[in-house]
Amino acid sequence: VNHASPSLSLSSLRGVTEISTAELAGAITSEIAGEISQFNTHGHSQFVARFLERWLHQDKLVRVCVGSVNCTARITSIDDNGYLSVVDVNSGKVFSVQPDGNSFDMMENLIAVKSTV
Repeated sequence: VNHASPSLSLSSLRGVTEISTAELAGAITSEIAGEISQFNTHGHSQFVARFLERWLHQDKLVRVCVGSVNCTARITSIDDNGYLSVVDVNSGKVFSVQPDGNSFDMMENLIAVKSTV
């Protein structure tokens, strides 16, 4: 939260001299409470729509190497369980990829099965 150069701290990004960890935790908790309230009031579909307006991965092309699938896919959304929903650009097949057994390397545009060494 508050540390010296050369890396950036949250305080420096906010343009204030210092923010405490407790203040940060309080701000995050307040935001989460607001999102939960919105979800409870308006439901899953509106929550997901608002989420998708702000995320960075919409229509991103990725290579998917999971099980027998080895394809180029387009990230389209998140599914009902919160996993990435992708569509194979060649076959049009839609499927979800889950983080528990896959490695997500967005810098390399790759989603692959985690290797167990």
